[in-house]
Amino acid sequence: MILDQLSPLERAAFLLHDVFDFSFGEVATALERSEAACRQLAAHARAHVRAARPRGATPPPARSGGIDAKHAQLMSAFAAATQSGDLNALTQLLASDVRVVTDGGGKVRAALNVIDGADRVAQFLVDATRKCPGAWWREDFTLRFATINGLPGLIVDAPEGPVQTAAFEIEGDVIRALYVVRNPDKLRHLPPARHESGPE
Repeated sequence: MILDQLSPLERAAFLLHDVFDFSFGEVATALERSEAACRQLAAHARAHVRAARPRGATPPPARSGGIDAKHAQLMSAFAAATQSGDLNALTQLLASDVRVVTDGGGKVRAALNVIDGADRVAQFLVDATRKCPGAWWREDFTLRFATINGLPGLIVDAPEGPVQTAAFEIEGDVIRALYVVRNPDKLRHLPPARHESGPE
């Protein structure tokens, strides 16, 4: 509803940069505007979204800051429930109207459409992890916490480097939205894991 209140250009700049991690150069090309104009569009949209965020919703952490302990606990529980295939536990962590947006860039497996609703999202995540071995999860993958586009998130690392990010929109004790990027072109800028911390 908040995004619907933005102008089409503001919405596009915000989604492309803040959600799908396009550079402002790429956004400028897509919108046929200057980089400076796109930065202004995204900044205005970001401010509007932040101001309209419901009370109790997670404020975006500072980009340079760490992950809040409560958020880390929630994301760890989410990762454990997903990997174990515990549908009931996973559903309890999701808002009833949760939505998942995935981006594979046409190069790796990803959902083509937005998935919404706790039951559908939980089933999708469990199926993706357990029924598609090697496509979404391998035994040699590891997880680490990170701030992703201003949201608490997880980076999935393979020995060869990062293979996925997941940014969580959290409200209270539940996950309201999950933005997953698996497009390898958008993961190249991520620093390699230092194997220091993260959910077990």
